[in-house]
Amino acid sequence: MSLFLQQVVNGLLLGGMFALMSIGLSMVFGIMKTANFAYGALYMVGGYAAYWSSTLLHAPYLVAVLLAFILMFVAGVLVEVIGFRPLRGNEDATLIFGLGLALVIHGGAILAWGSQNRYIAMPGAQSLTVGPFIFASARLYAGIASLIILAAIYILVSRTRWGRIIRAVADNAQRASLIGINTRLQYWIVFGLGTGLSAVASVFLIPVFSLSPTVDDSALYISFAVVILGGLGNIVGCAVGGLILGLVTTISFGYMMSTIAPVMPLLVLILTLIFRPQGLFGVKGRLA
Repeated sequence: MSLFLQQVVNGLLLGGMFALMSIGLSMVFGIMKTANFAYGALYMVGGYAAYWSSTLLHAPYLVAVLLAFILMFVAGVLVEVIGFRPLRGNEDATLIFGLGLALVIHGGAILAWGSQNRYIAMPGAQSLTVGPFIFASARLYAGIASLIILAAIYILVSRTRWGRIIRAVADNAQRASLIGINTRLQYWIVFGLGTGLSAVASVFLIPVFSLSPTVDDSALYISFAVVILGGLGNIVGCAVGGLILGLVTTISFGYMMSTIAPVMPLLVLILTLIFRPQGLFGVKGRLA
């Protein structure tokens, strides 16, 4: 029984990390209705921003997290202004731009930094014992930080004046502009915040999963899976979708054969699409 509870707790921590990895993508889609296929590549660059801040500038861990967020916030605004804004309204063009940008970033990262794995060590002990449970400290800290950040984002969006503004923009951007809201500025902030959050997720997850140019693909796949499972653009759904995917992944690999376990998270996603295509917390839409 204790082994099963350990797997459940590990799954919840992993799910919190998955949710944090996905929250930036969910925000951008929910508010701007833009599917950012460069998200995984930007996530990877955010990790390198923190890694080089830590390695070259000898920045403490939390300072490296802050620097990565700031740098990727600015990068996100530039990507929105230069790339996505001129193409808004043309879904095929935004899809191609995102995929093209991801390929350019991926190739540039390999040329600039090589393909070897890199790590940023979290301060403190390598493992912690909490009651009957033993945790790798990197997983425990990352999981807890993920849940705290998700709660903060939910409060920011649902309980603040700025949250009301962006919800108005998400509901109807044209109507929001008519009542004096600068929708262009809000798009910049949302895209920058979403990209900055991807960098924060990357830094917290480097000690767990390591960092290399290939993490962009896995980050993109996991993020889209979580967002689809929870409901496109829904922050609570993103958190719940991440926790479900983390639990399914951990328990599958703990109790099933290695040939079957990797299929189980995909099976959950497929069943969700069959029986609830809008996601667990999504709202049904109608094609015009």
